[in-house]
Amino acid sequence: MSCTIKDIAKQANISISAVSLVLNDKPCRISQEKKELIKKIAKENHYTPNINARSLVTKETKTFGLIIPDIENIFFSRLTKSIESYCRESGYTLIIVNSNDEYEQDLYLIDLLLSRGIDGLFITFSTSAYKHEKEMCAKLNKLTVPYILIDRFFSDFNCNKVYFNNKKGAYLATRYLIEQGHKKISCIIHSITSHNLSYRFEGYKEAMDEYGLEVKEEYIIKGDYYIESGYNAGDIIMKNSTTAVFVSNDMMTLGLLKRLKEEGIKVPEDLSIVSYDNTLNDFIIDLQLTSVEQNILNLGKKASELMISLIQNRHSKFADICLEPKLVVNNSVKKIID
Repeated sequence: MSCTIKDIAKQANISISAVSLVLNDKPCRISQEKKELIKKIAKENHYTPNINARSLVTKETKTFGLIIPDIENIFFSRLTKSIESYCRESGYTLIIVNSNDEYEQDLYLIDLLLSRGIDGLFITFSTSAYKHEKEMCAKLNKLTVPYILIDRFFSDFNCNKVYFNNKKGAYLATRYLIEQGHKKISCIIHSITSHNLSYRFEGYKEAMDEYGLEVKEEYIIKGDYYIESGYNAGDIIMKNSTTAVFVSNDMMTLGLLKRLKEEGIKVPEDLSIVSYDNTLNDFIIDLQLTSVEQNILNLGKKASELMISLIQNRHSKFADICLEPKLVVNNSVKKIID
């Protein structure tokens, strides 16, 4: 049988309420010797607190929820690890759920986590949620617990959010390609209904416009964040005569590399690539991608710190935290000399 507070109180010959105060490190008039005895008994008997019972008293479950769109995406799996580690160190358990990038699942999972009595909610919603902005914002406005939008957000919706400057990241990537002599540059982008990817398209276009380079319709290739769409984009790139491509996320880059290899097209000798996220180089043997790096560890840390702050002070003003990306230069871009 598991050890209870009642068992500890009996062994220590002290009241149950006194044991509860000691184990929860609350102020009490109990001698240091008695405190040490209580904690010794608890440790020797592998005492585990009853969270449900504790929550009835504290009105907290010490549990957060996290909704992510795709656990198989390295970016989101690393983000999840960062948040979970920080929350655990802060004494909170994290319930992680995956929406499969489906808006209907976003709504369902919000209700599911709330039914578990979570104290706060981290959300990276699906790309399709942008098509239901009004409905999603109405849902969020009704939440009775603190919540933070991570990585994806609605531009005109006032709430707590932590994200990266996507426009700047795409601008840095495209400008680097141009500085290396490339003038015909493809862009593999998600549907522009996704704000993050819309910003990345804006950054690409800003760099092209700044250098007076034409953005032809055939240069813009729509994907969907996933490997298959990057793979399919390879067929278009092989026909549109571009010398370089900016790919707006690593999963699509992975698909593109597979397609190029099948056709014997070498990177960077035949085609230069700049990717986004910088998560693939640990898994690639014969190439190191130049890529826009988003510090995922810091993203998770900032979001977790903000959540703890919200729990401690529920009347805090909404926080809008924008983090800066950087370009990591490797060997996937060929310099063209006129």
